[in-house]
Amino acid sequence: MSDYYPQTVDFGPLFAQVKPSATGAAAGQACLAKAERTTSFDSDAARSAILELLADGVARSGEQLVDHCTLLGMVPHDARAFGPVLATLARRGLIESVGFTTRAKGHGTAGGRLWRATNGSV
Repeated sequence: MSDYYPQTVDFGPLFAQVKPSATGAAAGQACLAKAERTTSFDSDAARSAILELLADGVARSGEQLVDHCTLLGMVPHDARAFGPVLATLARRGLIESVGFTTRAKGHGTAGGRLWRATNGSV
């Protein structure tokens, strides 16, 4: 080995990092908690509004669901607070991701999900 590196290198801590999905979920929960603490945002009301909108069986993008809630006055300090709201509905089996679409707010970038109510939620 060179003089720069020691003879033995412990790469364990480097590869034992937290999964990115766990980090993202924790950040989303923190954003939601702040929205509920600092604004009048109510995640239960947002979940209900999303289910009501999706009750017609039409798949809609996450951005459309967020816009619907915003029009109803559910405005968090950061729109990313809706991530855990959608994740909770999906985890409970009330909505499902049925495809992808280009993002309207992401300047046409890919990655927007399409959501539809499941049979259990209607």
